Amino acid sequence: MADAATDSPSAARLALCEHSDRRGTVDGAWWPPDYLLRDALLDLVSVMSLTLGAVRRVLYDPSLFPSAPSRVIRANSAISVDQYSLVDRDTIYVMGTHARNALLYVVPPDTAADRAADLLGKVAGTAYPVSVGMLRAMATGRLRAGGEIG
Repeated sequence: MADAATDSPSAARLALCEHSDRRGTVDGAWWPPDYLLRDALLDLVSVMSLTLGAVRRVLYDPSLFPSAPSRVIRANSAISVDQYSLVDRDTIYVMGTHARNALLYVVPPDTAADRAADLLGKVAGTAYPVSVGMLRAMATGRLRAGGEIG
């Protein structure tokens, strides 16, 4: 289990889990404050740089985020922000230096705070790879006790 930095304003909105090379798994979950990436990306990039090293590129699905800057500037570095139709539209891909990358599930911004906090807590506390499908079911309340999706 990996924890986000607690001194960051976005720490309560990001939970990281153990990285897995299994197809369909994510490296964590992110709960952005809204669907506009302009401001939220700076916080996300700051926290993710602690894990990935310098972030060089962010890929997002335009069907989820209607607008985003083409780049953000952090610590005198330009980070490319590019539209890309991802396999799972509710994910965002953060690319760091030296081929270190993270795929994050995006908890919908309009998710109730208690449900989002519960989901992020479960992601941070898991010892197993987590899939997008499982996180999607948890975010919508369709995951039953014992991990069954209903």
